[in-house]
Amino acid sequence: MFVAPVWAVPRGTEGVRIMVQAGIAHGMSAADCLTGTGLTESDLDDECAEIWAHQEFAVIRNIVHRLGDRPGVGIEVGMHSTIGRSGVIGFMLLAGPTLRESVERAIPFLALSPTHLRFSIDSDSEDAYVMADDSELPADIRPFVVERDVAGLAAALRSVQIDFTPLRVETTLDPERAALLGQVLRISADSVVAGQRRNRLVLPRSILDLRLPQADENTARAFERQCHELLARRLGRVGVAGQVRSRLLHNPGDLPSMPTIADELHIEARTLRRRLAAEGTSFRALLDEVRRQRAIEMLATEAGVEEIASQLGYAETANFTHAFKRWEGMAPSYFRKVGRADAPR
Repeated sequence: MFVAPVWAVPRGTEGVRIMVQAGIAHGMSAADCLTGTGLTESDLDDECAEIWAHQEFAVIRNIVHRLGDRPGVGIEVGMHSTIGRSGVIGFMLLAGPTLRESVERAIPFLALSPTHLRFSIDSDSEDAYVMADDSELPADIRPFVVERDVAGLAAALRSVQIDFTPLRVETTLDPERAALLGQVLRISADSVVAGQRRNRLVLPRSILDLRLPQADENTARAFERQCHELLARRLGRVGVAGQVRSRLLHNPGDLPSMPTIADELHIEARTLRRRLAAEGTSFRALLDEVRRQRAIEMLATEAGVEEIASQLGYAETANFTHAFKRWEGMAPSYFRKVGRADAPR
């Protein structure tokens, strides 16, 4: 089965709503939290609204910028997690006969969940391992998301009386963040290993085979069908162009090639090209759109034109300047000086 990348599917508003509430608790306004996202406070109250990963990441960047890159902020947000806030995938997890079967059933649908980590499980004769891959995340927000989503996993499971207490944790977090995460996971400091290449939680093997409190295989299968339908509906509604645009916006300063995105979507580059053409666009057009949007955002900051050109993937600043003149009818330096509304055309 196709496992959609976490950036390819828009999500509900619950995750962003919780982060905005956390920002407000630390003295920010909702508008402060939502700056640069294209979202409004009323969007967060719309049960039908959908939010892309890059918009959620912008909220995280706003919070981190305002509060400082302070260890533990992600954990504070994650501790508000519950199974119910995970939506239909959470109820599917709850209905699974065992924790192992529930997690294995949920893995293809992780893009429907609030997490941005790629969870998986494994085991040997003695221990079970929950892996939380953070390699898809932009580096600047990775610590926050690892804190939030690992703490959130524990909080959500404990909310339904599942004792999720690892024997040991290996994490990509630095020692201070790792120590705080260990406290939340209720394990001793010497059982937490920081600065690792991966996030791995070691658990008693027996925990995977525990029967869940509300286990019901028929109910689990019904929720699984709902997950199939919801994922297909969201992917169909946003189309391939929406998924490509989301990937291009996913990590500022790292614009992937069309073959890279095609590989992540598990299709060939020529198939991606054909599907984009069927939707009336092309990879080049989407790349131009994202570069233009990002350039305008960066010109509102102190970033130099050469830096902007480099972050947008231009080998030469002159090439960026030429492209910007094509988009906006003026050089980027002039755009910055007079502003788009006042500049002569």
